Amino acid sequence: MEASWMLSMTNTLIRSEPCPECGAEMLWSQNAWHSDDAVGAAYRCANGHVLDPALTRQCPSCGVHDTVQIAVSDDKQQCRCLRCNKTFQAPR
Repeated sequence: MEASWMLSMTNTLIRSEPCPECGAEMLWSQNAWHSDDAVGAAYRCANGHVLDPALTRQCPSCGVHDTVQIAVSDDKQQCRCLRCNKTFQAPR
């Protein structure tokens, strides 16, 4: 008999949407993003494509970065979490 908690477990490190360049699964990875002297976490696929972390803001409700931009203004991004479906604003 399986425990009920096992049925609802999902890997929150895997992005809901595939890589926009090759269609592969994307995994939240430490030290994946390199910009000038800065290094940080970002989604990366097995083929080495990296999604700009500025496009995947952290959801204030559930804490994951599995988000998409739904609108952009001069100083704010309107985002939606692909895990909990909450919408939120983030600075640009």
